[in-house]
Amino acid sequence: MTKPKLNTESKAWIAYDAGNSAFATTIVAAFFPIFYTEFWSSGVDSLVATSYYTWTITISNLVLLFSAPIIGSITDLSRTTKRLFTSFTMISIFFVALLFTLELGDWFQALIFFGIANYCFSAGNILYDKMLVQIAPQSQLTRISSLGFAFGYLGGGMLFLVNAIMTLYPTSFGLADASEAIRWSFIMVSIWWSLFLIPIAIHFKDRGIALHKKSLIKESTFKVFVTLRNISEYKNAFLFLLAFFLYIDGVHTVMYLASTFAINIGLESSAVIIGLILVQFVAFPATLIWSKISAKYGDRSVINFCIIVYIGIVVYSTTLSSAAEFYILAAGVGSVQGGIQACSRSLFGKLVPEEKAGEFFGFFNTFGKAGAFIGPGLVGLFIFIFDSMTIALTPIILLFVAGGLIMLKVKEPDEIT
Repeated sequence: MTKPKLNTESKAWIAYDAGNSAFATTIVAAFFPIFYTEFWSSGVDSLVATSYYTWTITISNLVLLFSAPIIGSITDLSRTTKRLFTSFTMISIFFVALLFTLELGDWFQALIFFGIANYCFSAGNILYDKMLVQIAPQSQLTRISSLGFAFGYLGGGMLFLVNAIMTLYPTSFGLADASEAIRWSFIMVSIWWSLFLIPIAIHFKDRGIALHKKSLIKESTFKVFVTLRNISEYKNAFLFLLAFFLYIDGVHTVMYLASTFAINIGLESSAVIIGLILVQFVAFPATLIWSKISAKYGDRSVINFCIIVYIGIVVYSTTLSSAAEFYILAAGVGSVQGGIQACSRSLFGKLVPEEKAGEFFGFFNTFGKAGAFIGPGLVGLFIFIFDSMTIALTPIILLFVAGGLIMLKVKEPDEIT
């Protein structure tokens, strides 16, 4: 059976992921933690600096925790999805570019700029996820969601590969050293991200009726509380969100802290960069494969299997002592990261009413990206108590186990009677 052709709006939506993934890859996973640890926090004890970094992530995500559903609800009431999406994205791009201006020892400013960029990136993704429900029929949600993540890994990975080569061989690019190469990478991410923002900003069309309300924030907040009060009407969706809150927190903790973890156990930054490149290029085909598997066995089955793999990855992290072992871990992460993210987004899109898509994807990001404060907080606590990075990631096993157990109770749309 021939698959339906993608329209221009869907193609623009998929392409955007190749742009914003540069932030998730080059900034979040690689160069910010590396540059923060080795340059900006110079003179600060490494474990103390790592603790500051984990708490910055925690605070940024806690702010999103309370604002995400309201942001989504505002767009349901006012047809401002594209306007707010573009605004949050441009703010994040601006603060990423500002990282170029910081000097040795500017750790506090670096954390402030990163915290704002991270918040706006996540807030923009609330609306990006909402767009998926509006542009894709339910039968195509998993396919388009997976294509977004897959090409996100490919696009973000391509830019990261260029940035990594610049960092490893700076003189070949006319740069003085690796530090200068990393600083220019922040500018390159901003430009790359901006270019991929243009098609979706042009082609996406807001749906619904533009309702002009005098107290839009008040009305949106009230609407969120009404949904929470009537939670029994959406029991399956909220049961999924509870599971998602837990297991995706573990996924994001691994994503945010893997490079910091590797550097703190003694690996060279070059080895970390190679490992992160491996994640991207394993994730591209793996995400497409998971899309085909989910079409046959369902999104829930893919999610549950990926959770089991993540538990194994965290256990394996306690044994790391060489670059080769880190590469194995990176390949393991790449094999499941896109699958669990894409299937989670598509399954949730199938469980929510379209007229409340913005509000519900606000909850999705609240319980997901915004919920990613427990994992970093637990890691920071373990570092404080045990004064060691070796076992720092182990508490997030509890998040995967608890999320997996709850996920067993979630029903696929065709199972709901």
